[in-house]
Amino acid sequence: MRWCRVTIGIALLATIVAACGPTPAVTMAATAASTATALPAPSETLPTPTSTVLSAPATHPPAQQTPAFTVAVIVDTRSEPVTREQTQSVINEASGFLQGLTSMSLLMIDFVEDGGGGSTNDLASRYISSKAGAPPNGLVVFSFGDAGQARLSGGYSYALPGPPGFRNAFVSPVTGSNHIYVAVAHYSHKYAACGYGESDAVQSTSSLGGECRNQPGTPCIQHNGYSMCVDSIPRLYASTPTYFISSTIVHELMHPFSPEGDKDHYSTLECNSRMGYPAQFQDLQEDQYHHGLCPYVYETFSGSYQP
Repeated sequence: MRWCRVTIGIALLATIVAACGPTPAVTMAATAASTATALPAPSETLPTPTSTVLSAPATHPPAQQTPAFTVAVIVDTRSEPVTREQTQSVINEASGFLQGLTSMSLLMIDFVEDGGGGSTNDLASRYISSKAGAPPNGLVVFSFGDAGQARLSGGYSYALPGPPGFRNAFVSPVTGSNHIYVAVAHYSHKYAACGYGESDAVQSTSSLGGECRNQPGTPCIQHNGYSMCVDSIPRLYASTPTYFISSTIVHELMHPFSPEGDKDHYSTLECNSRMGYPAQFQDLQEDQYHHGLCPYVYETFSGSYQP
């Protein structure tokens, strides 16, 4: 994916925070990663009674709940159909990814379809104006994106000013507390597509143009329902049919918490310096486990919660 940072006036998109994706020219490590889950609160150990007198049952405090980042999902039906069930599945997967890195979850609180057209900002603004009560922390818009940007790169993100009086409990170091974070994602994006040559149909049994990390002639293989670069099969992004889209959602929703924008991608010189890694450090599996972002971004997100 290729990502960019753009700033547009409030009348259009307000503040486009950033959009980004993992840099493909990296070396894959053999490490495997799995999604961690939050550990339950430890059970209280009660002392052994020293009397036969019956006492009231001991009460235990409820387990502390970690905060959830709430999202509403908008499907741009003029781009492609995505069902509620498909949406819930990828939000659940993305939530597991986020919990493994921050202990916080994603929670879908609304799902709508919009065929009214216009920009993604138009879709987001229509949703916000049509709903009473406080908006969610973020919006996920399944769309080809403005000028086809999400279809080309996979996704991007920006921040939209909330309605008067709105305060987001997750405070961005970039936009502050009065914005709603918007992730635009292409649901059916083909990770490591091979042999398409910018067409919707397969044109070759080997890579064309800039496919397969710009390695023409790389063999193609059917995987996850489409033609993929054969050397991409072992990667995390290819491990499930929806890993890539779920990872994209996490990546884009976290970008408002990356103060340095594109410099906060995994394996950049700036990230390596901040994390104490060698200057030229690269690890593709770790990159994809962290969804293309420098690990410190997740610490920033965890510390942003100000209820």
